[in-house]
Amino acid sequence: MYDIIKTVISSGRYELSDMLGKIDTIWLQGGLTEEQRTELVELARQNALPENSYTSVQKQIDSIFTNLGEMAAAIRANTDAITTLQGGTVTPPVKEEYPEYIQPTGAHDAYNTGDRMTYTDGRRYVCRMDGCVWDPDTYPDAWELVEEETDPEAETGAEPETEPAE
Repeated sequence: MYDIIKTVISSGRYELSDMLGKIDTIWLQGGLTEEQRTELVELARQNALPENSYTSVQKQIDSIFTNLGEMAAAIRANTDAITTLQGGTVTPPVKEEYPEYIQPTGAHDAYNTGDRMTYTDGRRYVCRMDGCVWDPDTYPDAWELVEEETDPEAETGAEPETEPAE
């Protein structure tokens, strides 16, 4: 079984999360050793092609039209707000620093180097590759975990310094 899976991975014709699931299933059934499983998972991640993990073309088109509709509605709302504005300033919307992870459906909405997101478990990540359509569980090397900034006083248990009362 090991040789068959390795041949499929070498061909590059597989969807990564599907292949990882099959490797785990065969390993759990006793068809692979732990070393073989580790080797195949690493090889599958290295040889994975994003286009093999895209959703169907129809779903990609549907997603694009949905996004265009949402963008058009936002533009209309902003245009209406600007035309009714009597003096004052217009403040552009604030872009969320680490938006919620959304599973890409293809190249048009894939993550690229430097993109930030908050994964479903609440951890924050920065993408380390262009065209990434995989989540941090499926392809960990594509994502860098961002450590939460901590308050040094909270770590030591020290009380924050306060000004003496006069």
